[in-house]
Amino acid sequence: MRKKKGTTRTAVRRARATHGRQRQRLIDACISALHIHGPSQTTVEKVVAIADMSPGIVRFYFDSKAAMLVASLQYLSAEFEERVLVPVGAMKSTPVAALERLVDLYLDPEIASARKVSVWYSFWGEASSRQEYYDICGTKDERFAALVRELIERLIEQSGQTQLDPDGIALGLIGVLEMLWQGFAFLSETAIDRAAARHRCMAYLRSVFPGRFPPGRGVADAATAAAPTRSLPAWSYANAALLRTERRDLFRDAWQLVADVSRFGVPGAHVAADLGAERALVVRDAQGTLRAYRNSCPVEPHALVANGRGVLADERIECRLHGLAFRADGQEIGGGPPLHALELSIGAGLVFVRAGSEGAGPGPAPAWAWLGEFDPIPIAPPAETIVGANWKLVVEHALSLAMPEALAPGDAEAWYDVECTTPDAADRILWRARPSATRRRWSLDRYRSILGDRAGDPWRRVFVAPNQLFEVRPDGLLCVQILPIEPGSSRVRRLRFSTLAADARGSVADRLAARIATGLRQDALDAIESAQRGRVEYGYGVDGTPRPGAAAARFREWLRGRIPALAHDAPPGGGQGLV
Repeated sequence: MRKKKGTTRTAVRRARATHGRQRQRLIDACISALHIHGPSQTTVEKVVAIADMSPGIVRFYFDSKAAMLVASLQYLSAEFEERVLVPVGAMKSTPVAALERLVDLYLDPEIASARKVSVWYSFWGEASSRQEYYDICGTKDERFAALVRELIERLIEQSGQTQLDPDGIALGLIGVLEMLWQGFAFLSETAIDRAAARHRCMAYLRSVFPGRFPPGRGVADAATAAAPTRSLPAWSYANAALLRTERRDLFRDAWQLVADVSRFGVPGAHVAADLGAERALVVRDAQGTLRAYRNSCPVEPHALVANGRGVLADERIECRLHGLAFRADGQEIGGGPPLHALELSIGAGLVFVRAGSEGAGPGPAPAWAWLGEFDPIPIAPPAETIVGANWKLVVEHALSLAMPEALAPGDAEAWYDVECTTPDAADRILWRARPSATRRRWSLDRYRSILGDRAGDPWRRVFVAPNQLFEVRPDGLLCVQILPIEPGSSRVRRLRFSTLAADARGSVADRLAARIATGLRQDALDAIESAQRGRVEYGYGVDGTPRPGAAAARFREWLRGRIPALAHDAPPGGGQGLV
């Protein structure tokens, strides 16, 4: 009876699969034998004993012991190529993220186990095997060195530190990694401290490129480092101690947009705003200088100025409850202590404030170049919405809505055609997009009729950690701020500015842009509140494979770098390590 062709093909595939599994089993056993005995002392008998196979079966897969040893080294070289060089090489346009990923993968236990590392060095160390190492791994080593140098060179160009030598810095990083590998080769797996090893590598990079790499994610485990898209733990969305830590470690030093300069046209003109870590009051004094203060009575911490914006009567900041009065320059009229000063900076016609150091006054001027050159015209007062969800969850959803295309360029459902994404600094993400013609066609046509030739300019989106998403468009600027109120609630503030003439065109173009863009509309806010309840009240996890987008994933990674407790599935030590 003749066998069916399909049955024959299936049998052949199974035989090939079995052949491949047995060959790999021998290679794995050979790597273990090399780790224990070294190349010269490794024998076929020792390999098959570890593999629990008969000695004769080796002949079906390898012509000799030497061929088996070479196959083992080739396997490790191919694995390094596939799991380190290829994914890191695909990230060349983002050197900061690429270097972080390179360190994580180079130290990953699947690549840098004591067992595998010892094989690399055993071939290198034995004179009789050194030529085999060069023949198999020489090209790989050269490619790795060239990749590291290219990433360093690109980062030097982005950072403007042209005085640095890319060859020397690249050699230094490779040396740090090599020394760590050498240490791994003499340790048991349980004795290897991968978090400390990563910390040493990142400390080297941070010392050369200040401000480019987030501080110490060393306490996070290797699995967390290799999986930045992993969701944050459910407890982090409803923990009061964590929120206090976030206000101190994330918000105090973060510049927050308050208003445009035109809001302060006369002495006494003021704007009061919540910064997430401070209540701020910005006012123009009698000499025309803009100043920022803590909006708090020094006797009892209630707000001195409750209304959001206006002009102070007689240019005085008063607390009638306690009989206090301050001039716009912060000095108490009765001669008492002045108001607590906050740091203030102006960029692109916009006023930014942060808590900063105690009593620091005017702060250093940050780089606002990414905002571009324009004279902002306010369209309307800031609009605020209270959301029943933790601020981090709102930011994650805002970023996923702003850039879902990062994982699927050209998606027909996308409202943007994303052109590129470019991390600028450790706390900043930039990307460009153009309105897509696949959705909201009528609104897009109307928008183009107002903007004319400028309508084709790319829309730039900039996320500035921890909580601000800027959308810079041909018609103006939108800033969305997500500010914490309580562990389970937050405030979404929208500040809108136009670059068109002060007429109806600016408001119309802004409304059309809001229709074209993806953003935090009411249906999205409802879904975020529901997600908050699902995670916190019902303990629901994320069971599927969501598409958070590259920006949301990078935000989570940035958070874990700043607050190591977020690497844990439960609050560490009952809240120890948190404020």
